Amino acid sequence: MSVAEDLRAHGIVVPTGKYQGYAKNRRPNPDPELTLTGPGTPCGEYLRRYWQPVCMASEILDDRPLRLRIMSEDLVAFRDKSGRYGLLAANCSHRNTSLEFGIVEEDGIRCCYHGWRYDIDGTILEAPGEPEGTKITERVKHGAYPVFEYKGLVFAYMGPADEQPEFPVYDIQEQPNDAMVPYSITYPCNWLQVMENTVDPIHTVFLHTRITEVQFSNSWGAMPVVKWYTPDNHIVTTSTYRWGDHVWLRAQDVCLPNHARIGAFLYEADEPRYFWRSALTKWTVPRDDTECMILSWRHYGPDIDPENLGIPDDVGKEKVDFIGQTMFRDYRERQIEPGDYEAQVSQGPTNVHAAENLGTTDIGVATLRKRLREQVRGLADGTREPARPSRYGDLYYGYVQDTVFPIPPRSTDEKEDEELRSQISDVAMEIVLEADSLPTTDQRTARIKERFAKLHEDPRFST
Repeated sequence: MSVAEDLRAHGIVVPTGKYQGYAKNRRPNPDPELTLTGPGTPCGEYLRRYWQPVCMASEILDDRPLRLRIMSEDLVAFRDKSGRYGLLAANCSHRNTSLEFGIVEEDGIRCCYHGWRYDIDGTILEAPGEPEGTKITERVKHGAYPVFEYKGLVFAYMGPADEQPEFPVYDIQEQPNDAMVPYSITYPCNWLQVMENTVDPIHTVFLHTRITEVQFSNSWGAMPVVKWYTPDNHIVTTSTYRWGDHVWLRAQDVCLPNHARIGAFLYEADEPRYFWRSALTKWTVPRDDTECMILSWRHYGPDIDPENLGIPDDVGKEKVDFIGQTMFRDYRERQIEPGDYEAQVSQGPTNVHAAENLGTTDIGVATLRKRLREQVRGLADGTREPARPSRYGDLYYGYVQDTVFPIPPRSTDEKEDEELRSQISDVAMEIVLEADSLPTTDQRTARIKERFAKLHEDPRFST
């Protein structure tokens, strides 16, 4: 009796076949060009040319500094007693004691060890242990970055001082009847794999709807026609769904390098709605190369959540009011109904691009990486300035929006309806981009809504 026959006689079946585990057990290395963000790295230098949120204002208490780690730099944020925000290198320039234990004063912060006092720009205001007339306060300048608070988030510019750009205030951040609640969530993984989620709309069909439970609304389970547009330094991803006699057009907006806007998600696409704006406005900020955080505003109001399904009280530090965004669920529950957090973090501390097999649904991911790589390399070799958004009117204009058109299918042919939805996406983007020429946000919004409300009368789309 052969060994195999002997095993079978004891009820043991040894699998055979073309298993590839051994052939694939050597993983390639991550992509350092886009995933390393510390000082002096190509991507780190690129990210530092933009204003980045570093914390929520509510995290900075009146009498205590807040220790932060941003792009592998150890920093201390504080608000002095005159109300000014500061962001300093964490270690005192004297003997490297951490300023997280410093004393917040009227005009700066004082190190607990020897009493050196710093202004918010890093100027040494006092070195009390040194003799009178010491030059050390003139000779030494402590590391510091410009910082300010806006709508509950604290923003810093960490690039070269003589290249500081204007802080772009977008129309999405100044909407009427819009309450913006800040929140912050930590992800123990590289920034890029979290950022890429926004340009991957197909995952919403499966992760959020078909694979387990419906996490947001039933409409998300329809398979969309997906297209990508690249105005300015934006990547706009449109997903156009068929839902009964309606076409739901969802546009998500990424503004390079790491700023994204997400549309409404707590409603069914069963009645006409025109040019609804952002439900989430977020940045994905590296803490270091294997940890990042989302700093964001959650938007509430009649034009984005008319049924009051959102829960503002559930939004803040390490929490937000929709499923699957943090690790703070039972592990078994996370296995049964995984969300964005599980899908992104489980890729590993740094996702290995060379081990992926991208398909046609990954055009957005490939586009984002390509655009980032062009920017990173252009800055490194001096051939390209970091891309900036164009300002057309009173504010910077964004492209996030949700619209439900009352446009029924022209036939039962699925391919024909996909072509119809593709055309609707193109025409809608033309309308939005043409409205960029208008001088005010109100005029732009009114023009887009007016034209969207008449789109179902267009002979190309009417039955």
